[in-house]
This record gives sequence, C-alpha cells and structure tokens, in this order.
Amino acid sequence: MTANASFKLTGHSGALVEHHLDAALPRVGAAISNLKGIYQFHHINVGLGTLGFLAVKRNAPDGESLVLVSNRHVLFANDAEHDEIIFQPDYEEQDDHVIFDAPRLNAIAKIDGEGLCGHFSFAYPGEPEKPYYIDCATASLLLKQSKNPQRTQGRIRHFAKIARVHPLDTLRGRELKVRLLGRPDSTWGKIIDSAATVETIHGELCRNTLIIEALPDRHGVRQPFSRKGDSGALLVDQYQRAVGLLWGYHMRDPYISYACHIHPVLSCLQITPWHFDFCAPRSTNKD
Repeated sequence: MTANASFKLTGHSGALVEHHLDAALPRVGAAISNLKGIYQFHHINVGLGTLGFLAVKRNAPDGESLVLVSNRHVLFANDAEHDEIIFQPDYEEQDDHVIFDAPRLNAIAKIDGEGLCGHFSFAYPGEPEKPYYIDCATASLLLKQSKNPQRTQGRIRHFAKIARVHPLDTLRGRELKVRLLGRPDSTWGKIIDSAATVETIHGELCRNTLIIEALPDRHGVRQPFSRKGDSGALLVDQYQRAVGLLWGYHMRDPYISYACHIHPVLSCLQITPWHFDFCAPRSTNKD
C-alpha cells in the first residue's frame, strides 16, 4: 500500500515501543508495518501489509519463540533491519493519505530473521525438488504466550490444517476456492494455476506460483481478490485449510492475484503454525 503519512516519527526508541506495546496478541489478517516510511525523508510508502498467521519455531520450547508470519517485502519494507519493531497501528485512509492514531501504534513484534524473497528448493513426498518462489519472513512477538490454562477455553480456530494445492485442484470446473484469512468481507477466488511462472515488474521470474482469479459474488458482481495492503495474508480454502501466502496481484488485471505455496514457506522458515486466534498452552485433549 502506497500512501502519504499524516505525521512523522523520529525513531523507534525504547520508550516509544514500551508506550505503544499492545496488551493483546496481534490480530491475524489485520494490517502491520514497521512504520519506517513515515519518518524517512521523502518516503511516501508507508509499507502496510498483512499479518498472515502466528507460528512457533520448530526447535524452540513451547511459548518461548512465538512469531508472526508475513511477506519479507512487508516486514523489511523501507530498508528495515533485524530487531526493528513491527506495529499493528490503528489508522484510517483519506484520499491518498494514511492517518495514524498516534496513541495507538501498537508495537507487536521484532524482526527476528532474514526470511526469503526468492526461490526455495522443496520436494513434496515422492516428487523431485523444484524451485518454489516464496516471499516470507517472521517477527518475534513482544507479548509472550499466555501461561493461563483457562485461556484454552473458547478458542476460535482460524483453519483446520495445512494442505497442498495440487495441479488437479486447478482443473476447469474443479478449481479450489480460496479467501483471505481474517477478512469477514473477503472476496472468494479460485486457483487457476498451481505451477505458474510469473514475471514481476522488475523482470524477475517467480516459478511455481499460485494464481488466483476472483469469483463473482451472489449478485454476480466481481470484485478484486486482493488490494494494496493485502500482501502477506494467508490463503484458506473452502475446507478451512491453509494453502498459501499472498504476495502480489496483476498490475493490469485487478481480478488476478499471486501467492506462495504454504509448505515451502513453512520449511524455509522452520515453523509450525498456530491454528487459533490466540496462543495458549497445548491441551491434552484433542480439539
């Protein structure tokens, strides 16, 4: 999302982060930003993207390494670096301006790894390795996992499990239907290709990319599947399975969007997703 900011910050000092630390875990599907664009001279790109999902590093003790997952180009926008703060700010849009609510910048995480914006070699069981284009990175949550076992009650499941988009899921008339997680008014789309090579405006070829085409609503009206600021959103199919991570859309066709396959993302980042709307100790009972 590119827009003018309504005010500037002088930096992310410890006092700023402490003052704006959110008291609740971040909302999946809501906007995030490192906010560097609003205090760098001549920058008009605020760098707003989307929090795709929450996860834990595979080799870390429970609750000690909770991370949020989004696109690398979102978390590292405007030349951000490791350990810089990620915010989930309250804001509103007026014309070409993004107006932030200064008392509610909501510091939620700290960039903790490089991630990858490029090709990652990955093999599904029984298949040879292929280069999958992925755009992903993580930021460690500032608010740690709840130790209160009572919070395990009443959890809302964001998705049931992780699934692969197979080439058979793109056959005409059988296309897998998907939407963006955390958006109550999100547009449904269908995956029309699971192994596409997409060329970016910079000439980069992105191999084995998912292509999503927007579907018309119940009134027969078709809206764009994604818009500026949706980068990093998680794709969930009609069976409530997480299948991909959105990274862009077609510059001339508003009804076409692009996403990474989810399994290469998880393998590259070495993370295990959390399915729920907040993190709590694991239950001994099956959900």
